[in-house]
Amino acid sequence: MGMNKRWNRLADAFAGRGAIPPQPEYPEVSLKEMADTLAGFTEETWGGYAFSREPLEGKFTPAQKAEYTAKANACGQQWAERMAEVYGTRSPRLLAERMGMKIEMTQRPVGGGLVLFAQFVQPDEITIFTDCIQRAAKLNEGIGCPLLQKELLTDTLLAHELFHGVEERYETEIYTRTEKVELWRKPFSNRSSIACLSEIGAMAFAAQLLGLSASPYMLDVLLVYSYDKQAALGLFQEICRISDSINQTSRKRGY
Repeated sequence: MGMNKRWNRLADAFAGRGAIPPQPEYPEVSLKEMADTLAGFTEETWGGYAFSREPLEGKFTPAQKAEYTAKANACGQQWAERMAEVYGTRSPRLLAERMGMKIEMTQRPVGGGLVLFAQFVQPDEITIFTDCIQRAAKLNEGIGCPLLQKELLTDTLLAHELFHGVEERYETEIYTRTEKVELWRKPFSNRSSIACLSEIGAMAFAAQLLGLSASPYMLDVLLVYSYDKQAALGLFQEICRISDSINQTSRKRGY
């Protein structure tokens, strides 16, 4: 989880591999209004956001994106229940420990130019960078957003990365790894994974495991805000446009 050189690709706040580019000026929105609005977005909106950062985004129709989103969310939810049942806990920390994952808490990554929130390193290492948690706590003083509370934020970051560990363990059967799209057929078939399904699944896994009422995807904006307000405002405006577009499409279909 972090802001990175994949800024215009999937999960800006959660991917964790790069730096923040210069941002233009965006309309001012209070942090509380932003948090309240983000908390009300649907899974379909967050799926649209995830697909907007998918390298293969142009390969899919809106209906296909909606279907993939629903399946990836179901995958994350189902695996959260499965892991909780198998290991006898809903605590991300206990679950990670019982799965044999190594957990490290450190202030910030080594080296300059990176803003990371958390990361999973194959096959079994999870690191949570506490700088973002401390910054989030200061932000939360004025808005009272549950997801920015220190303990819950730490658990959410850990649960998100834990899902990627689950994917590694069960890669031959977990939907976010087994689902493929055919890029071309001749002379040889080329089938590719859909990268954003993993992130959608990870967010759903964390939400289900912790019983969250809002999608952890909102942290993509709120954690970025603690480092770069204009970047967060830009993300917020983008997600609002995606939500409006999805709602308009749904109305046209008569949903």
